[in-house]
Amino acid sequence: MSKFFYGLYDLANSAYTMIIITFVTSAYFANQIVGDPQIGAAYWQWTAGLCGIVIALTGPFIGALADKNPKGKINYLIIFTLLCILTTCLFWFSKPNANYILFTLIIFFISNYCYELGTLFYNSLLKSCSNEKNIGKTSGFAFSLGYLGSVPIILLVLYFFILPETTLFNLNKNNFEHIRFVPLIVALWFLVFSFPMIIYFKNKISYGESSQTKSFYKKIIELVWKKKFTSTGKFLLARMIYSDALIVLIAGGGVYASGVFAFTPKDLLQLAIAANIVAFVGVLIGGYLNDKYSSKSIILFCIIVLTGTVVYGALIAQTKTQFFYNVMVISLFIGSIQSASRVMMTKLLYQNDLGKGFGLFSLSGRVTAFAGPLMVGTLTYMYSQRIGFLSLSFFFIIGFVLMLSVRNV
Repeated sequence: MSKFFYGLYDLANSAYTMIIITFVTSAYFANQIVGDPQIGAAYWQWTAGLCGIVIALTGPFIGALADKNPKGKINYLIIFTLLCILTTCLFWFSKPNANYILFTLIIFFISNYCYELGTLFYNSLLKSCSNEKNIGKTSGFAFSLGYLGSVPIILLVLYFFILPETTLFNLNKNNFEHIRFVPLIVALWFLVFSFPMIIYFKNKISYGESSQTKSFYKKIIELVWKKKFTSTGKFLLARMIYSDALIVLIAGGGVYASGVFAFTPKDLLQLAIAANIVAFVGVLIGGYLNDKYSSKSIILFCIIVLTGTVVYGALIAQTKTQFFYNVMVISLFIGSIQSASRVMMTKLLYQNDLGKGFGLFSLSGRVTAFAGPLMVGTLTYMYSQRIGFLSLSFFFIIGFVLMLSVRNV
């Protein structure tokens, strides 16, 4: 039962990433509020980058604060989840006018910061609702609900608010009320599906003992370095590298599909829905195999397959159909590597280190997040999109080599 309630949070927060960050609100900001897609996209990405830096710098220390109290992680999860939901509602006031640029960026910064810290504490609770025999299945099941939950929220927004001439609630499309209302749907979705999980964890789960001695700085450093890199430190270093490639695959796949294979917006929507359904299946299988074998084995195998898909997509695929099926293979494994990474981090940490440990986990996913997009963008500018895409294999290969030295768990 705890696995189901844990997974509901992944189902809940998937709406924020798909609608606010990726598809609807970001595009509305660039096109209607700023009025220039290129400049608007730059503002949005700069704000996201600044938010990432602040999360990376503060996450480990807020995690350490949570570790001092047995129920600190669930309490912090509640606080940051509610703050994210409340600030997301404020996008309703972001009117299609340049006077609302700064307001919208501030709302995006605060809501995204709270979203990411909520995710940090959510990840840290994985050990509390599972055991060594089913931790992989629990993580995989949660990720699968997140992927599956992305499909209905996309379809709901698309067919009830964006496409029809007369929207649900008869919103004024001339003033873009139908777009501004969508964050309220996201906030409601987030609240409804996260509430059961939060209540269950608040009342039913044992959290272990509180953490007492040593300064925050010393405890955080000792997680990754004790005269040499610890296994946790080696894993975080490897993840830091291979996650650079994952970031580009997730965020830049649509740009590559439209630029190289001429995917239309309708094609991209169909691709996104199919990819999420395949990822749902893949991460369930990956979670089962994670418990049967090990997180390290799953991560290494996923890196091998994903490297192959990058090479195929860059050098071999020539048609839309070939690229579509290549994306399906990517989707089959990309959720599994994310899930296995969360499981591995959980297994490498003691109960009292989970907050600060997942703060470092968040740091490792962000500290070099610029490297993948920078390399791909530069090589794309100098040569072609195919060469830029191929460069992702470099990050996967380096991550694979670094993973070989990590203790098997």
